[in-house]
Amino acid sequence: MESNTSGRAPRKRPATRGRLPLVAASLVVAALSCVTPAARAQAPAGNVFNPDISVIGNFLGIAGHNAVDSQPSLQLKEAELGLQAIVDPYARADFFLTFGSTSGSVGVEEGYVTFLTLPGDVIAKVGKLKGAFGKLNTEHTHARLFADVPLNMTNLLGSEDGIEDSGISVSRLIPAPAGIFLEATAQLFEGSSDNLFHAYTRNDVEPLFHLKGYGDLSEDSNLEIGGSWTQGTNLNGPGFRTSLTGIDATFRWKPLSRGLYRSLLVRGEWTLSEKESPTGTVRAEGYYLLAQYQLDRRWFAGYRHDESDHADDASLRDRGNSLIVTYWPSEFSEVRAQARRNVYDLPTGKSTATELLVQLQFSIGAHGAHSF
Repeated sequence: MESNTSGRAPRKRPATRGRLPLVAASLVVAALSCVTPAARAQAPAGNVFNPDISVIGNFLGIAGHNAVDSQPSLQLKEAELGLQAIVDPYARADFFLTFGSTSGSVGVEEGYVTFLTLPGDVIAKVGKLKGAFGKLNTEHTHARLFADVPLNMTNLLGSEDGIEDSGISVSRLIPAPAGIFLEATAQLFEGSSDNLFHAYTRNDVEPLFHLKGYGDLSEDSNLEIGGSWTQGTNLNGPGFRTSLTGIDATFRWKPLSRGLYRSLLVRGEWTLSEKESPTGTVRAEGYYLLAQYQLDRRWFAGYRHDESDHADDASLRDRGNSLIVTYWPSEFSEVRAQARRNVYDLPTGKSTATELLVQLQFSIGAHGAHSF
């Protein structure tokens, strides 16, 4: 072994291992400083406690003459604000607020909590709901396939909004043969819907029942049939009730090989109203038939025929026909033109209205899909 004869302390090696973490940290900081503000903005921010927010605008222009249903020539007919989020592992909440530009009204179209994990495969909703009466009554304005509503809805269900009220809804799938989907829905409402029902006391509740069946006819087509019934106290006063019965059917054709460019939808709904009054029961009925064919990826053409008695006088019957063309610039906007001719049957005689409706709908934000 070589000894140290100089008397000096032995020279130490450089401590490179202790410097490596500092060097690596410096390089990371330098790299982060080079990231542009735009790139940093793309990093996801914390959004755990915020609901999905969406806004849908429905702008409507009308040309022509209508002495019975006179509306402004230009209007933002409705703006819908949607707030949707998971409440906890057992439930989710959905709120849809509507703003009317012409009336200045603000309302809750729907606002409910859905319980998804109840025993027996039952799904329950509690809050303000759209009644499960047929197909059209369950759809929001922006989801409808035309710019207006058929005559049987305005004449027999009271208004363009139909049945929507505070209550409880319970639905469940029913065992059925292979290839058939059956769903039963039972609802109990407070008993107040505009121009249709009014709850004078707490006992004036409105029960509603709906049964829906769905099945595939082939790889390209399917058929859905539903039946509905409800009853509530009408506007004639306590003790006078109106019962509504409905049947709806929807046929869909969408070929697998050309599904983006070709499709066909045929739908019909029939409604029967039995309204009690001091002079007796008025039995009125109405229906609409709609056919919509997809011309191209973004173009659709349709035709609708509707007829309806008046709920207060079944001897009066309105009729209407519409030609509809719809164009989708993207999945977030929609342009529709509807040529409509209605013949209203009034006690003083018939009144004919010929109009052109042009509708523009646009949406921003995350809006959850509606039920099929």
